[in-house]
Amino acid sequence: MNKKMKNKITTKQLVSICAGLLVGQSPVYADVVVDTELLLLVDVSGSVDSNEYGLMMGGYADAFRNLEISDSIGQGANGAIAVSLMFWSASSQQSVGVEWMKINDESSANSFADAIDSTVRPFQSLTAIGSALTVGTQAFGLETGGEVSNGFSSITQMIDISGDGLDNDTPPASDRAQNVRDARDASIAAGVDMINGLPIGNAGGALEQYYIDNVIASSIDQEAFTQKVDTFSDVAKSLEVKLSRELKAGAEVSVAVSAVPEPSGVTLLGIGSLLFCLRRKRSS
Repeated sequence: MNKKMKNKITTKQLVSICAGLLVGQSPVYADVVVDTELLLLVDVSGSVDSNEYGLMMGGYADAFRNLEISDSIGQGANGAIAVSLMFWSASSQQSVGVEWMKINDESSANSFADAIDSTVRPFQSLTAIGSALTVGTQAFGLETGGEVSNGFSSITQMIDISGDGLDNDTPPASDRAQNVRDARDASIAAGVDMINGLPIGNAGGALEQYYIDNVIASSIDQEAFTQKVDTFSDVAKSLEVKLSRELKAGAEVSVAVSAVPEPSGVTLLGIGSLLFCLRRKRSS
């Protein structure tokens, strides 16, 4: 576990503790704790025709019905993950398809797959990868600078973004690739730990390299990666491989973090005393 991850853990713990002590209450942990929060960003731009869309969404659902995926979820310290699916197309077109759900066994994985089957395509327009990353980053809630909690808390927040083409709509118009890199870097800076890519097809011969150069990134020990999909019929197979790698990465981080000791009673007492004094000074 790298130094940045340790610092992130410490910050999260202290913010929760100090917030409670500042108002004279014990800290309350309302969010459901999971090993990883995984956001699936799904490209529904105009280059994805109706038949391809059906194959793609069927592949997403089938991947979560795979027993190996549900078994992989149990590898982490908490034995659970939280997953949401968001559709994206043009710069102002992002829509949640499946709200955040806890997955901790075969039954809950199948429920998520059923929810995917029930989605309706919301867009079919241009391709704005950078805009999708920007909006997707906020979906994790308070952990990545959002205004409200998403109901879950974890050490690792991951974005898994699919796409079959290059960005042509993230503003400004001068350099779309640079816009994507800027959005990627801002996402990592906000607290997203890993962005992985699922490039579908080859978009003129360089789609996977485009994702490697402009889209994927990681701030933890595990490297970000792309999982190439040859055709839309291959989405399920490729996504299963990708999810297995992502779940393993998140599980390894959560297991490592579980070995980090909680702040001692003496430390908490010291923080509490300091904040109590600050409150008294403020009220006097």
